[in-house]
Amino acid sequence: MMTRVQLLRVYLHEGDRYEDRPAYVALVDRLRAAGVTGASVFKGIEGFGSSGTVHSARVFDLSTNLPVVIEVIESTEKIAAILPILQETISSGLLTLEGVEILRLPTTGENR
Repeated sequence: MMTRVQLLRVYLHEGDRYEDRPAYVALVDRLRAAGVTGASVFKGIEGFGSSGTVHSARVFDLSTNLPVVIEVIESTEKIAAILPILQETISSGLLTLEGVEILRLPTTGENR
């Protein structure tokens, strides 16, 4: 059975901070506390944003400000409910939303 939901992507840099922690760590903790079903964090190996500065994980490049993307798949209502958390936790970055359809596959031990 297909379900219509929203895919939220949060684009940050690994050096972004919220209080005394990396912003992506704080955001995942806050989303979990808010009852979000799940969130995944992906670290990029190279990228640039609106500033045009390239951040890279090349061997001779000691950059510690690589791109980070957090993905959340949730209902439209839940996404609307967590927007204040995002706005409070993230001082700069980019948020995108898109409608997606999900197909739930059986988990381990369920009949296929």
